[in-house]
Amino acid sequence: MATAMIRRAARDLVRAAVCLLAAMFVPAMAAAHTDSGRTEAWVREASTGLYPRAIDALSRIVDPERRLLAVRAYLRVGDALPERWTWPQERLASYDSTPEGKMADADIDAVCTAFAAANPGFTLEVNRQPRSLESQLAHWNENASVRAVAASLTAQLELRFAGITGAPSQEELRAALVEWKPPVAATLAAPGLSAHGQGRAFDFQVMRNGRIVAGLDAASARARWDAAGWTRRLESAMRVAGGRFSGPLSSPYEPWHYAYTPAPHGSPALTARVQGPAPATLASPQR
Repeated sequence: MATAMIRRAARDLVRAAVCLLAAMFVPAMAAAHTDSGRTEAWVREASTGLYPRAIDALSRIVDPERRLLAVRAYLRVGDALPERWTWPQERLASYDSTPEGKMADADIDAVCTAFAAANPGFTLEVNRQPRSLESQLAHWNENASVRAVAASLTAQLELRFAGITGAPSQEELRAALVEWKPPVAATLAAPGLSAHGQGRAFDFQVMRNGRIVAGLDAASARARWDAAGWTRRLESAMRVAGGRFSGPLSSPYEPWHYAYTPAPHGSPALTARVQGPAPATLASPQR
């Protein structure tokens, strides 16, 4: 009899604990679902009418907050979005064989040669292939700094629109997104907008005997690059190699990231880099 009573009491305690947990967590889960639904509604409203390739990219971003941060980036670019967009796959695949790709190769070689000459035993490693949209999306979907900045943006919009009745208009949403300034910049450009996607930026790593000495880790940039002197040494190699590289990137701070400006198509500089120097000819008499 006593055993049965103990069992019933234990069952009652378990039921009470379950009810208490439900009372604690179900409202929180419902609120999170509501917040997610509101953020998704903001994404739909603010992105309506955007460049079709941007709309497609948004559909491949994993969560509403990251999508909303990408929408902000697309809106800030404005009408220049199509010309800034990452090249399609067929153009990326053929980049190495184009005059522009060959010139970029030659310019990168010049930087690497100057760096190695000034720093015996050390070399530079560079990914010379433009970065595909798929790669940009994969990085955006997993990057911790993107998650943090996206959460900050969502929280700010919730504060801004907390007192209004109904949903904000597209105009109100877009204005809020464009005007918002993140406390800290994300370490990635929104998918489709990376300068790497058009061969307009390259990242350099310092190597020694196949080992990375100064890499692409933002958390260790000051220690591995600035304090160790590699920031200054890479800048020096850039100056020696010519003026097509500018940098490094200041926000977010990336001492390894340099913007690249190719020579205009058909220019003497482009022809000389791709075809090599013209053969010597006899001077013709002046007329």
